[in-house]
Order: sequence, then structure tokens, then C-alpha cells
Amino acid sequence: MVYSVGSDTAMPTVAAVSERLGLPCFHDVATTETLHRKVLLRSFLDEHGLSPVAHRVLRSVEDAEPFDAFPAIVKPSDSQGQRGIRIVHDHDEAAAALPEALAVSATRTAIIEELLEGPEISVHVFVVDGRIEFALPSDRYVWDGPLTGIPSGHAIPSRFLDPADRPTLDRLMQDVVTALGVGTGPLYFQLKLTPRGPRIIEIAPRLDGCHLWRLIEIHTGFNILDRCFDLLAGGAWTPVEPWDDAVVHQLLFDLGPPSEPVTWAQPRDDDATLIVEDRQVAEGELPRDTNGVVSRLGYRIVRRP
Repeated sequence: MVYSVGSDTAMPTVAAVSERLGLPCFHDVATTETLHRKVLLRSFLDEHGLSPVAHRVLRSVEDAEPFDAFPAIVKPSDSQGQRGIRIVHDHDEAAAALPEALAVSATRTAIIEELLEGPEISVHVFVVDGRIEFALPSDRYVWDGPLTGIPSGHAIPSRFLDPADRPTLDRLMQDVVTALGVGTGPLYFQLKLTPRGPRIIEIAPRLDGCHLWRLIEIHTGFNILDRCFDLLAGGAWTPVEPWDDAVVHQLLFDLGPPSEPVTWAQPRDDDATLIVEDRQVAEGELPRDTNGVVSRLGYRIVRRP
């Protein structure tokens, strides 16, 4: 089998190679292309009346002139790692942000979208025969730095999501699954909980790239990564056993500038019990540079009352 867990750009290739070689695969080429390219995703959602967000496709500065839903966010249509993304407040700022977004897009295409207000959540979903059989929301914390949307951590269970709003969220995700024609496989939703209801930021045809599978396993006992490979190898879906939400588990990233050697210091957190710690860069080494501003050095998973 051919598969990728955390790379957006790899998924269309995974689907194409699997189809050509007759290998098992969760999502076809058309689905992976739609979800990988933000322009295609927004068009798809609009066509099906799902998660309305004001937006325009940008290939030149002139394309942004009719757009008036400021503040807004300019993004490359097909990139990852939060590169080329900038919040803008008017047409001049949009024009200034566009060259960077186009430069990191494989298709030299960007998109401008209204800036969604509200807390952010992620939802890991597993679809079986067209129906969502597992959906676990988690709170998504965002780094307070100059780049937009860099995750600094996640938490389960979600405290951002009001239980009264869960049915609306579940309907939206199932409607998306039905419209896409997904049969069986994982999806990863990123959403903002806006005053107008949940709005989709992105959908990935894979698991997340942030080690959330391990957080999910620690909190629920369900290893979603193993289940992916079991199903690809011909196994059958079995229902996930109920779990206890009495405690909070957090996945916290250690972040630092890519230009400075790493110095590790043990964080002090009297309220948390450390469960997992993974330091991915050795003391004194430079971290891997993905966006020129901030690098992920490692992560911890902790438990709180």
C-alpha cells in the first residue's frame, strides 16, 4: 500500500499511484485534489450550500478589487506549513500580501477569504460506508506570533464547543461527507465556531500532522492510526468503545526560532501531569526551518483535572 499520514501535498499523489497500481486507498484523486486546493474546496462548498465564507480567487492584484469583506486573510491555494498566509485589512494590504502567497503556490493561485471570528477546533472523523462513525472535536490553540494559524497545542475534550451546538456541527460534517461521496476513510476538519455557526477552514483527506493520533489514543484508548492501516490491509471496522471525559489531555508544542540553537528548559506546570515528551531537536542544534519564522522543536502530552 501507499499512504501518507500528515502531508497535504502528498495525498493527490497517494491517490493517483494507488488507483494506477490497483492498491487499496481511502480517497480518490478527485476528492484529494478538491480538498488539497483551497480554491476548489471553497467552490465545492458553495455549490452545495455548505459553510458559506466570502472569498475570491486571486491570480493578480486586480482580482482582489471587487472583494470587500475585510478584515480578510490571503492564502496560497495549495501549500502547507502556514507559508504565504497573511491577515489583511484593506485592498492595499491584500496587494502587498499577494506576491508571497503566489510564490509558494504550485499553481500560482491564491485566495482571499473573510477573516472568521471565534474559537478554533479540529475534528478527527472516520467515515465507514458513507456515514461518520467516529468524530472527536479537539480545541486548537494558535501561536501568538507574527505568522497566522501556527498551532501551539490541542486539547481533548473540547471546551470551546458548546454541547448544544454539537448536532449542527455533526450535520455539517455529514453533509460534506455525503456531497464528496466519501466511502470509507479518515478526514480531518479545521473549523471556526463563529456567531453564524461552524465554518470550515480546511478539510484534509488524512489524519492531522500534529501527533493528534497519540493524544486521541491516550484520551480514548482508540488508535486511529492503527485503524487506518488495518482497514487498508482489508480489516473490518469495529465500533469505538466509549471513553471518559472527566480529565483533560493536552498536546503542547515546543516552538522556537529556526535561526537559534535549541536550549531545552523543563517547563514548570504544577497543574499538569506529564505523560509523553518528545524532544525532536537535540540541545545546541538548529531546528528544521519550514517557514523562516518559527520551528517545531518537540511536543508534550499532559493530563489535567
